[in-house]
Amino acid sequence: MRQMLIALGVAALAFTAAAAQKPLKVMILFDMEGVSGATDFRQTSYAHPSEYAQGRQSLTADVNAAISGVKAAGATEVVIVDGHGSGNATGPDVVEEQLLAPAKVQYRDAPFDIYMDSYDQSFDAIVAVGMHAGAGNRQGFLSHTFTFEDVEYKVNGVPFNESMILAMGAARLRVPVIAVSGDDQLEKEIRRTMPWVQYATVKHAVDRSKAEPIARDDASRRIETAAREGLARLASAKLPEYPAPYRFALTFQDEAQARNAGLLPGAEVTGTTVQIRANDFEEGYRSSTRLIGLASAIGRVTAAQAVMNAQTNAAPLRVDMADWLYGRFLNALQSAATPAPTAQPARYWGAR
Repeated sequence: MRQMLIALGVAALAFTAAAAQKPLKVMILFDMEGVSGATDFRQTSYAHPSEYAQGRQSLTADVNAAISGVKAAGATEVVIVDGHGSGNATGPDVVEEQLLAPAKVQYRDAPFDIYMDSYDQSFDAIVAVGMHAGAGNRQGFLSHTFTFEDVEYKVNGVPFNESMILAMGAARLRVPVIAVSGDDQLEKEIRRTMPWVQYATVKHAVDRSKAEPIARDDASRRIETAAREGLARLASAKLPEYPAPYRFALTFQDEAQARNAGLLPGAEVTGTTVQIRANDFEEGYRSSTRLIGLASAIGRVTAAQAVMNAQTNAAPLRVDMADWLYGRFLNALQSAATPAPTAQPARYWGAR
């Protein structure tokens, strides 16, 4: 009888401990430039199918390693967000059907900003996989911040990368970034700005155009360890602290981009640098994305002109373009057919 009572008591204690254990909800946001097997830009771009397929497989392995890590540390719910946007409009860059349980890709019926809107207060922590060094780092593989149009992205004089933007956005809701993976150049940036974050170095950046990967098994082990230890140390996780007011300063590739970005009300232009001021980080960040949008418009026009001028039939193409503009001005263009409604509503899984 005494042994039975002891057994019942042990069982009751185990049940109480299990009931008291708090469910842990983790978001894994991924990019592709910092994926272990991505060593050429084509592996991150949907426009290059064979190379992109290789990048997707490496990305999926990296994400699965992170899933394994947080699951081992007690995560009960794992939400995946596409933070890259390769140009793939058919689905997320990760191979969804290969994801380990209990991970699920986050889908919405409207576009959302991955750094400010992809999480809420129900999340306990964030892991960022496949990230890259920030704008201004000339050695980081495909280093940039938000766009390839800028060459520097600073907040109050501090160079910012996308991992830092994510961490600052999530800090509004007291949700910490606990682990990051990417190349050795990003590691230096993370160690300098967020030293409490667990980091997994998965490749060596030779320069902005080339990287050298480590072995697949080693990369997975490093990511799994960083994610597991990050969540295991959740109680001591920290949030970045950059006090207001904020001065976002973006330096673009040329003055034409800067002049166009300077059309945003409140923007201050000095040469190729455009500044915007804000009392709130989110407000300043969203204004910076509008600066980037204006600069990108000029960048795309410049690219289109350069590509067209390189063609043997560039002269007649320019005539066709001028005629098209006259046609639009004179309302002589044939109206585009209204597309048939799709059977399924549009779905959004992060960056597009």
